[in-house]
Amino acid sequence: MKMLESLVPLGARQAVLVSQDGLVIESVGKNTPEPELLAAELATLARASRVLAQSLGGELKRFTIATEHREVLVVVFNGYCLGAIVERGADRKNIGAELSRLATRLSQTI
Repeated sequence: MKMLESLVPLGARQAVLVSQDGLVIESVGKNTPEPELLAAELATLARASRVLAQSLGGELKRFTIATEHREVLVVVFNGYCLGAIVERGADRKNIGAELSRLATRLSQTI
């Protein structure tokens, strides 16, 4: 598949495509954390956030987790999560736009 390769030149350190049960479908980039750990955590966060999203009047579409050094940008679609780890200071706007573009493309093929 290798659809996630387009995120690497934009500055994504790592990216994963994850099913709703936490299974890694595809991953690219540096493997810290391990893709399986990242996938399991993103799927868990997406599931846990559904009730809050519904109480806000809709479905969960995206979320971000930030630490002192890195951020995880996540797009949720059709029961899947597409996430990218970026270093602080990286071009989040372009990476977020590419995540959205990929999610749209993947939602038509998965």
